[in-house]
Amino acid sequence: MNNKKEIYYKYFEEKLLPFMYPLEEYRLNTVKKLIISSVLMFLAGILSAFLFIHFCLKNTSTLLLLPVFLFLMYFFFIKSIINVMWTGRQYQKWLTEKVLPYFFEPVANFKHWFKNNDIKSLLDAGIFGNFDAQEDVECIFGVYNNTNIIVSNTSLTIPVNRTVFKGTVIQLELTESIENHVVLISKNERKHNRYRQYNPHIEELNKYLYVFAKNQNNIDFINEDFWKIIERFGYLYTAKGLSISYKNNIFIIAMRQKFPWQFGFIFKSLLKAKNYDDLIERFTVIFDLVDLLTKQPY
Repeated sequence: MNNKKEIYYKYFEEKLLPFMYPLEEYRLNTVKKLIISSVLMFLAGILSAFLFIHFCLKNTSTLLLLPVFLFLMYFFFIKSIINVMWTGRQYQKWLTEKVLPYFFEPVANFKHWFKNNDIKSLLDAGIFGNFDAQEDVECIFGVYNNTNIIVSNTSLTIPVNRTVFKGTVIQLELTESIENHVVLISKNERKHNRYRQYNPHIEELNKYLYVFAKNQNNIDFINEDFWKIIERFGYLYTAKGLSISYKNNIFIIAMRQKFPWQFGFIFKSLLKAKNYDDLIERFTVIFDLVDLLTKQPY
């Protein structure tokens, strides 16, 4: 097991577990309410379907009620499904607000940070195109291996509320500079630079990413180990698109997502550390990237 993951597990068992019991009680109550309401609506749908069929078989004036029963049948069936989806979405929001902060402290000691404060770095990255507003929903700051880390759930927009980017942006302020500007962009994203394209001779990476650089100096960090970590980012953050900028000592990875920072599942217990694996690995993959870029063991 990854050593950093063990740190999270130990921290959970020794410090977080007592705080999780009331949160677990809230989850169980939410599940009970969800099941009861969904079952009642489903039964109402079945009753409407029964009445619809019953009056279909009777040649009476009550046939005029058929459209009403048909509507009620579809309404209750669809409502029971929507109820599950809506409750699940609200629960995800609750997890982000109430549970996520408990996992900030291990390893990097993350804290809530000032929102919308890194717009200059994002503009300098040259991976987003033009935008005039940055709107952070949440932003945290931590330090690991002498590297400042900012993780933001953000959206970038231009006038008339057009969204240029929505997702997670991770910014690393490293101690050493590469004296270059290297850009990696997934092939489903628009290119926003005029740098020369390079071939890192990594077959899997070349399938998904373009690599550009201002010059050919100090780009040897793009190797098989680097690609394996970047591939993990895409998987763990369910990224629809991915862009990377490494300019001097600032490394930025931006992952376009529909629901940034979403984790957990309403039917999973909050009292088992194993159920937080996806969340924990989203943190540990950042630390693994820092270790690789600084070439210092944890």
